[in-house]
Amino acid sequence: MNKIFIYFIFLLPPLYLLYLILVYFKTKVPHVATPKKYFPVIFENINITGQSVIYDLGCGNANFLFAAEKFSPKELIGFELSPLHSSYAKIKAKILKSKIKIYRKDFFKADIGSADIIYVFLVKPVVIKLWEKIKKEAKPGALIIVLSDKIPGVECEKIVKTNPRKEKGSHIYIYKKN
Repeated sequence: MNKIFIYFIFLLPPLYLLYLILVYFKTKVPHVATPKKYFPVIFENINITGQSVIYDLGCGNANFLFAAEKFSPKELIGFELSPLHSSYAKIKAKILKSKIKIYRKDFFKADIGSADIIYVFLVKPVVIKLWEKIKKEAKPGALIIVLSDKIPGVECEKIVKTNPRKEKGSHIYIYKKN
C-alpha cells in the first residue's frame, strides 16, 4: 500500500503537466492563473454593484470570480474548457455555498450579452479573436478587463499597472463597449 501511495505522489506532477499540455493543444491557451495580488488593483479600478453581472472567460479555477463575489454582484459566471479546472471550481463553489456558476463550455459559443463586466486573461491571438465576439455580442457600456495584453487598435478607458512601484510589470487594460 505504501508503494502505491509513493508511486502516486511521484506520478501526479508529471501527469498534471501532461494534462496541461493536452489542454493547451486543444485551447491554444496555457493555464496560468491570475496572481491574487492583482485582484485589489483590478477592483479599485472598476465599479461592482449589486446589479453587476460578471463573466470570466477562460476562468480556470475561478479565482477572479471568487474574489469578485465579496462585492455581492447580481451574477458571477465562468466559462472554462478544462474538465479538471472547471470541476475544481464547481466543487469549490459548492463547498463555499457560492452563487458562482461555472460552465464547461467554449466561451466563443456562449452568450455574453448580459455581462456588465467581462474579465479575460488569455493569450493575445485569442484576445484579438474574442474582441470580435465582444464587439458583436456584448451590451453597450460593458467593461472588458484584459490582463497583460492590449487589444491592438482599440482605445482603452484606463490602463493600470499591476505594481505601480515597479518600472516593469503587467498592466490591466480596461475597455468599455460602445
